Amino acid sequence: MKTRISSVELLATLKKSYSYRELSAILGLSAPILSRYVRGHVLPSASRSEKFIATFRERLLRKIVTDQVRITADGSYDISGVTSNVGLLRQVAKVVYSEFSLVPVDKVLTMEVDGIPLAVEVAGEFNVNLAVARAEKDLGVEEFFEQKVVYSPSSVKYLYLPKNAIKKGEHILVVDDMVRSGTTIEALARLAERARAKIVGIFMIASLDQ
Repeated sequence: MKTRISSVELLATLKKSYSYRELSAILGLSAPILSRYVRGHVLPSASRSEKFIATFRERLLRKIVTDQVRITADGSYDISGVTSNVGLLRQVAKVVYSEFSLVPVDKVLTMEVDGIPLAVEVAGEFNVNLAVARAEKDLGVEEFFEQKVVYSPSSVKYLYLPKNAIKKGEHILVVDDMVRSGTTIEALARLAERARAKIVGIFMIASLDQ
């Protein structure tokens, strides 16, 4: 039943990016049938639900994310179209859960600010807490793990993680929105190491060359 309900949620999310005619061509079902699913009038069968989910992961997810990436006037990348789309993030989180379901995950670790929306959804899928590294120390927190981050010779910053955010021996899944050079991901991994935790996986929505 969970898979069938998830497939309906997926179809509702896809409907925001595709017309019924387009979905009909992709999924091989008539528009009226798809409409009944999206509106919640009837649930698809288990086998059909699994097909919907597989098609999304294998054929549609990458395209939807790519279409949402924008290059700004100064040449930087903007994926706010993805990170602000709660329905899409929820579907991405389900993909993350599927990919890492065979490994123990005790906590999800991310960097403020843009990585938080997806990390929240992923933590929810795993039913674990979220740890957030920040560029400034949280008020009221006395002890931190600190990690120097060198983005370029002229750009050096520090990340701070409260010492009680991660416990020794915990299995950590690192989640971020977008990776350019890998510098931030490496810093998050080092913070986890300082806490004597174990990184079991890394996931990002997009990986881009500088």
